[in-house]
Amino acid sequence: MGMLSRFVNRTSAIIPQPGNQSLFSFIGGATDNVTSATALRHTTVYTCNQAIADAIASVSLVPMIRAKGKRAVAYSKPVYNLVKYAPNPYNTSFEWRQMIVTDINLRGNHYSQIVRNGLREIVGIYPLVSDKMTVKMRKNGKLVYVYKTGKGDEVPLTSDEVLHIKGLPDSTGLIGLNPIEYNRKSIQLSATTEQFGINFFENGANGSGILEHPGQLSDEAYDRLRKSFKEKYQGMKNSGKPILLEEGLKYTRLSISNNDSQFLDTRKFQKAEIAALFKVPLYMLGDMEKSTFNNMEQMATNFVVNTLMPWAVKIEQAMFQKLLNDDEKRYMYFRFGLNTLMRGDYKTRTEGYRTMINAGIMSPNEARALEDMNPIGPEGDEHYMQINMGTLSQIAKGRTE
Repeated sequence: MGMLSRFVNRTSAIIPQPGNQSLFSFIGGATDNVTSATALRHTTVYTCNQAIADAIASVSLVPMIRAKGKRAVAYSKPVYNLVKYAPNPYNTSFEWRQMIVTDINLRGNHYSQIVRNGLREIVGIYPLVSDKMTVKMRKNGKLVYVYKTGKGDEVPLTSDEVLHIKGLPDSTGLIGLNPIEYNRKSIQLSATTEQFGINFFENGANGSGILEHPGQLSDEAYDRLRKSFKEKYQGMKNSGKPILLEEGLKYTRLSISNNDSQFLDTRKFQKAEIAALFKVPLYMLGDMEKSTFNNMEQMATNFVVNTLMPWAVKIEQAMFQKLLNDDEKRYMYFRFGLNTLMRGDYKTRTEGYRTMINAGIMSPNEARALEDMNPIGPEGDEHYMQINMGTLSQIAKGRTE
């Protein structure tokens, strides 16, 4: 019975149930409670995460075979369709990779259950809710992943059954650090600044001041005046209306401008600080102040090299470790097609292809494949090199002969 139970567990998936994702607590004023669940509701955090997630999800991800000095896509391997198109019946590869990035950005860890059949072939990869996973070390030195289901049950999973992708590892190297917890104050300040802006425009500049009366108002008169003033002059819809005073009332404005309160400068600083946390260039957040036509392509290249490349390597190595068996690890690996993000404009790409072909590094068919064009035949696989070039020793030898 024990062997049968283990067999059933390995060939069945834990399907997380949809939850209630209310968005009101964070925006409504709970800015002092920035967590992994609420941070994504902040505009800058959401945009930074989406920029990375969409980029990682949009490029090709395939298993590769390396044999006899040649490389080829492993089309015939079952894992190809899982990582390329759909890891499970509920998610596309695009969605799954978005979930990986979002989990790591907000929680520091992503977990997916690896489901195998009786032949130990991978038949599905199912993302799990990171907040419900606990990583423990057994006395024998092996890891066990304990997942709490919606019913409160705890399901133990072996290390072979979990694809665990970490962010920045902690001191033990077993789990990733939560970036939101380590940068809560910065996000909280930005959220508080945003809340200040909401309150500022809701109250309206015309309602911020002192009403002075030469005499003494009764409680009834005071309440009536306060109610009347709020209805007629506060809020955006009443902005700009002239204030009509009677009975010797005098209005003294106390509100200060946004520039005086450094409101806009603070918002810019916080946006830049959060963007630096995720290593996302500001132009991707709609801030074009320091962007020019000349440096846009360079910033895009820096984003690929400094931000996306570490993400790609992290995911590739985790998949190599968990999605390939010992035999496959000798000749297979995973590869993101980040080159597609660095092609530049058509003129730049064609000049690059020309240089690579003339130097004998790339064949015409390889260049056509990168442009999604059909090969021109077997002759297109040949490599070319200019014959009017040679080494200095060859040139010197030719002169003496």
